[in-house]
Amino acid sequence: MTAGTEAEPAPAPAEELSPGELLLGFLDGTLSRLANRPLRLRMRTAPSSALRGRIDALILEVRELEIAGFPIDRLLLRAENVRIEPGLPARFKAAPVGMKARVLQSGIDRWTHATHLPLRLRLTDEGVVASAGLRGRTVSEVTTELSVSGRFVRLHPLRAKMLGVAAPVMPTLPGYLPLPPLPLGARITKVTPADGELTIWLALSDVDEALTAGVALRIARRLRTIPANSLGG
Repeated sequence: MTAGTEAEPAPAPAEELSPGELLLGFLDGTLSRLANRPLRLRMRTAPSSALRGRIDALILEVRELEIAGFPIDRLLLRAENVRIEPGLPARFKAAPVGMKARVLQSGIDRWTHATHLPLRLRLTDEGVVASAGLRGRTVSEVTTELSVSGRFVRLHPLRAKMLGVAAPVMPTLPGYLPLPPLPLGARITKVTPADGELTIWLALSDVDEALTAGVALRIARRLRTIPANSLGG
């Protein structure tokens, strides 16, 4: 987090995955193996949708993983109207697609320690409290609220302290919450702060990916293993 500049953060690396690559990577097990974390799959589909080979809603859940070194306690990927359309090549499609990620205070603490960030970031129901200290004593502290700006989460100062005494804030100088790279085309739609945790909601681009025959067969087999209507409702 860098308060004191209006410049946009640097764009995320070009090696980001598209929503389609992300969804396929989870379904064929590639990303689950790379992350060394188990994947939970749930779905809901009406009989009329099942007859057309469509899944009304598919949710993929992974817990306790790291993305570019950033700890995520719980990651949910939700895709609707999921289907494989035959053709040469077959195409894997889904829309709309969204994602939800939850971060815990313990994960933030580990991350700031591992990256040697000269700040402590404390998650509260107001937003984020950033503090800096010297020899175990807090020297400065800024309480910020959060707002969404496209692919970024902005930190707007609300209150400041120096050596425990109230100090002026500079509302024209926001910072940004450090986040791991987002999927291509993703935008943040909502941020929900709470004491000790933070939840970030994202909207992803529609999925429309060409499939080889082998990949299409593996994905179709994987989808058939998910219990029908395991989402309930």
